[in-house]
Amino acid sequence: MTEKIEVVCPVCDSDSYKVIFEPWVKEDDPIKLYGAATGLQGTQRIVRCNVCGMIYENPRYPKEVILRGYINTEQSLHDSQYKNRVKSFYNALNKIKEHLPAEGAKVLDIGTAGGAFLEAAAKFGYDAHGLEPSLYLSEEGKKRGLNITQGTIDENPFPDRYFDMVCLWDVIEHLVEPKDALFKIKRLLKHNGILLINYPDIGTWMAKLSGKRFWWILSVHLHHFDHKSITKICEKTGYKLFLFKPYWQTLDFGYLVDMAIRYKVPFASTLKKILPDLIKNIPVPYYASQTTILARLLYE
Repeated sequence: MTEKIEVVCPVCDSDSYKVIFEPWVKEDDPIKLYGAATGLQGTQRIVRCNVCGMIYENPRYPKEVILRGYINTEQSLHDSQYKNRVKSFYNALNKIKEHLPAEGAKVLDIGTAGGAFLEAAAKFGYDAHGLEPSLYLSEEGKKRGLNITQGTIDENPFPDRYFDMVCLWDVIEHLVEPKDALFKIKRLLKHNGILLINYPDIGTWMAKLSGKRFWWILSVHLHHFDHKSITKICEKTGYKLFLFKPYWQTLDFGYLVDMAIRYKVPFASTLKKILPDLIKNIPVPYYASQTTILARLLYE
């Protein structure tokens, strides 16, 4: 059995921290912990860095164990909302289009899942490419005719200065070494290129009110950023943030109820039993403490 290891702060590299949440669920199977986008609640010890305030899991499993779970994820439930995710991404791009590269730009989406963002980006006029560690999801995206490479930022085929924009949609919290990944993304971006990050924001009033039951504190999320920590990690790796925007997405009401059941929201199971199928299939726009940021690549 692989043991968990102590890690330093992903932002400032300090090894000084305070424990803020202890685990209340014991689960050692990497496939169960890391093989689903939704993950499990209550399996992690969550700490806060005493130097910079970053919140992260510590100790945690080694990188190879976590990546094994990501690669073998099946994720058909996540992919069931593909069409809604395409619409959500397209709407998000439209809301910030004045800050984005022009039509025809080359865009890379890291952790693209089944490729919903790639389809939205192509509709937006971009030459869209994707990287996805999951064998299952990358194959599903390829079946849709999307340009997806199975792999990670550590192993990619792209030349230097190739992309006008690189995106991390709900990905940076999953990365074992987020600072290292941001450095590697710099190599792929053209001069003055754009970095887009969408992340669950643990600094919102929703997160503070929910405490350890915050729905984004999941086994697949190794790091928990807020406005201050996402700014700091970007600045440390050579990016200047210039836009923060709340992210709204649209998913079927029935899917949201299923997620509420998974996260043990009171009365969610009862609601599902009495919910007509017609209502289950209604797309619902919602905000759940996610934030989209844009940063510009800086050169010394």
